[in-house]
Parts: sequence; structure tokens; C-alpha cells
Amino acid sequence: MPIHITLAKLPEQIDAVFKIRHTVFSEEEGKFSPTHDGRMFDRFDAYPTSSNLIVLGDGEVVGSMRLTLDSEMGMPADEYYDFRAHLPPESRALNCGMYCVTKQYRSSRIAYGLMLMASYFAVSNNITHVVAPINPDIAKMLGRVGFKTLDEEFTEAHTGVNIVPVMLEVKHSTDYFINFAYRNQLQNFLGSYDCLFFREGEYVVRAGEHGTSAFVIIEGEVEVRLPGRDEPIDTMGEGEIFGELALLTDEIRTAHVIAKSELRVMMLAKSVFMEYLLHHPEKAIVFMQSIGSRMKNLISKMHA
Repeated sequence: MPIHITLAKLPEQIDAVFKIRHTVFSEEEGKFSPTHDGRMFDRFDAYPTSSNLIVLGDGEVVGSMRLTLDSEMGMPADEYYDFRAHLPPESRALNCGMYCVTKQYRSSRIAYGLMLMASYFAVSNNITHVVAPINPDIAKMLGRVGFKTLDEEFTEAHTGVNIVPVMLEVKHSTDYFINFAYRNQLQNFLGSYDCLFFREGEYVVRAGEHGTSAFVIIEGEVEVRLPGRDEPIDTMGEGEIFGELALLTDEIRTAHVIAKSELRVMMLAKSVFMEYLLHHPEKAIVFMQSIGSRMKNLISKMHA
């Protein structure tokens, strides 16, 4: 099954976030004392300015990261470092923190995916800067997205954890999907907050299924195959979209789409697209024209 990163929406998902924090920070790493109910949270979790990304593995919450919009109540990051000395006067900031993933699923790929999803959350909320006190081990990796290191590594006084303060100016992001969203006027599409990771050989789409989503390839390649045929009719890579007819029709999928390599995709839900089409028809038309162009190219390949 793929690894799925999304936004926690249900009470049981948020409760699972508090449990995962306790599992990682208290039981696995011993950074904090255990609590009587096996959950970990603070005052920022009670504010409506906080949301949580979750990592789903085999359908279970195995990791999370908190996203906190700046407000009069401040941000959790203020307790670790003076990020405000680096923020322009009119900036709108988002703080990423409480990153935790259970040992079985811990990897740089998931850490990278969570930070990217935080960047997408920032775009859809008109955020100008993302700030985070992070593990020094992932600082170089986040540089690929556009995060800049603000200061030397230091040890946080309360936890004894080594930290590097980093900041992303969203408009300077190097991430493909953010640029894709701006180019196709689809910033609101990022509100679906669904990122999926597939291993080589896993099916992303199966022929015969009812399609409810389209997919944008962020990293990796897929093969498109017709049922009963071994040879692929198309190979698609970074920046390409597939399954887009599901956004416009209720047709059954006609082809398999299989990960040709390690794969990361953003999932665009039909429900989000239809709402976007209803409220922003002039912008949605741009994306529909893009869909038509891609379909024309695919039909040409099939005829060839």
C-alpha cells in the first residue's frame, strides 16, 4: 500500500496525532516524561490557527507534523528561536513543528514529503514565509525546496535536542508542484492536501475502477498499460498529469497506471475540482484546456 500524507480532519485522526507524539518523543526517544493517558499536546493545539499533517501507513497514522499560522498568540517556534528578526514587516508566517514519525517508517523521504506538504498548505493560505526549527540531518535536503538556514546549529535548552532554524520564502520555492499550481492558477487545488508515495511496481490506478481523482507526478515515472497487454502505451514523468478525465466524468478507468520507479504524486480530488469550477470558472477553464491538450497527445501516441 502507498504511504499517504494528508491533513487530519477527523477527531480520531487528531487523537492519533497526540498518541504518535507520545510514542515518538516519550517512548522511543525519551525526550519527555510519559503522560498518564499516553498523549502529548500543548496550548497551540487548542488554537484554530493550528492544523496537523498526518502520515498514513497501511491505513494507520504513523507520523505527523503541526502547522501553525502566525497570530496574536504567536507561534511555537518563538520559544526556540527569534525567527521574527528575519521576517519582513508585512510577512504572513507559518510555523512547522512537532515532526514525529515512528521508527518503522522514519525516512528522509517522508520528512521531505511533510515539509513539501507544509509548503502547499502555505500557498493555499496566502503565506509568504515558512519557518521551522529542524533536525540538522534534513537541513541540506530541504535546501532542494528553497529553505535557507538562518543560523548555526544549537542545542535547545529544555529538550537537549540539536536544532537548525530554517526559513522558506514561498515565492522563491523551487518545488515543481507549487510552480505547477501557479502556472495553472490552481492554488486552491492544494487545499486537498493529499500526497501519495508508491514503490516500483505498485498500481496507482487500475482499469475498471471508478475514478474520483487525478494525479500530478512530482517525482518518478509511471507506465500506462491497457488490460491484457504487456507493452506500455505511454510513459509519464515529473510534471505530467494522469487520470484527469475523472475530474469531468464518471467514466470507468480504461487503463492501468503503474509506478515505474519510486513515485510521489499529488492527488487532486474531483470534489475539490468541482467546487473550484463552481466558484472560479474562468480559472478552471485554463486547467481544462491543459487537460484537452494532454488527451490529444495521448490519443496521437495510441494511434502511432
